[in-house]
Amino acid sequence: MYKVYNNQNKISSDIVNFLKKVFPNIRKTQLNIIPFIFLGMNLSESVVASDIAKELKGDFSLVQFDSVIKRIRRFFKNKHFNPYDFYDGIIKFVINNYRLKHNDNRVHIILDHMFSHDNYTVFMISMRIGKSGIPLWFRAFEGRDCPDAFKEELLKQDISYVSSLFKENNKKFDLIFLADRWFNSTSLMEYINTLGHTYIFRLKKNFKVFIFDKKEGHYIWNWLDNLRRLKNHPVYYNDIYFTESKYISNIVISSSKKTNDPWILITNGDYKRAIKDYSYRFGGIETIFKNQKSNGFYLEKTVNASLKYFESLYAFACFSILYNTILGADYIKNSKSYKNVKITTHTISNGKKTRVLSLFNTGLILFHLAFNSSRYIRLPFSFILYDV
Repeated sequence: MYKVYNNQNKISSDIVNFLKKVFPNIRKTQLNIIPFIFLGMNLSESVVASDIAKELKGDFSLVQFDSVIKRIRRFFKNKHFNPYDFYDGIIKFVINNYRLKHNDNRVHIILDHMFSHDNYTVFMISMRIGKSGIPLWFRAFEGRDCPDAFKEELLKQDISYVSSLFKENNKKFDLIFLADRWFNSTSLMEYINTLGHTYIFRLKKNFKVFIFDKKEGHYIWNWLDNLRRLKNHPVYYNDIYFTESKYISNIVISSSKKTNDPWILITNGDYKRAIKDYSYRFGGIETIFKNQKSNGFYLEKTVNASLKYFESLYAFACFSILYNTILGADYIKNSKSYKNVKITTHTISNGKKTRVLSLFNTGLILFHLAFNSSRYIRLPFSFILYDV
């Protein structure tokens, strides 16, 4: 008889040990179900309770299938399970042990909103890892475009949380907050600035700046859309007055060679790096939303659930995305430890290395290959995140 590695009992035991380390006072009833929801979600690549239940074996096979589904659903609605506290404890552990490889200690943080049909609005703050991202903080709200999800008080509270999150690590990080045109608030920019961090926001065109006009020989008000732009090079405006409050910041307009809608960015940091830094926003947040939906756990299949139910399954989706991204980064960083498996993550063309498989998908494939494998494949649950 062949020995089977990374079976359900082994994986659930490893997750239990990790949860006990993060949550010393965790309820036993939660330890008896959380590892299996995580396992079933990863194997089924779905947040739907019936899909999760299909993947569970062992003692779960001795229970009626409908009863397993009801148990999962009851847990998602359980008042004793706080999804925000759950993810908060896990992400604090991960960031406190984060292994950053860049000497400049730059970390790109992204602010954005996600919508699940017309049922829920989620505000998320994520962190870029390679060309992917991991969730750092989220809050879910009922209804599409729920006003509570856009309140500046909430945004500042969340930014403050992320700022303190990285201070718990022994290293000094240079946090760079990236946001699109939803976040055009000088108050928000100044708040990030007072925390000692960098912001790079994309601006709407319907703002005015107070700028020195060489022809007029004095300062005049002008629309952002009327500022000079170049086809092949970006244009920089250093220490410019922005809006009627005359908020001083730097404006950068990207080249218009490939678009009629170039980026207009505002930053308190190195304006010559602003365009490159802002380009990291897309991979750092859009990959997460994609992994939650069509590329991963099909979150959009969840409709007409209570907000509490949605918050819980969303926390598990974030948990799974976090783990698989960590696993994918570990595969890249510690490739010698994975001699029994070969996953093509990059291609080389004309001497240029190009990633063809995201960290999340690398980790997810590795997890599937390792589960119930007849050969040993490393499947760590230390939750040590490596920069790649």
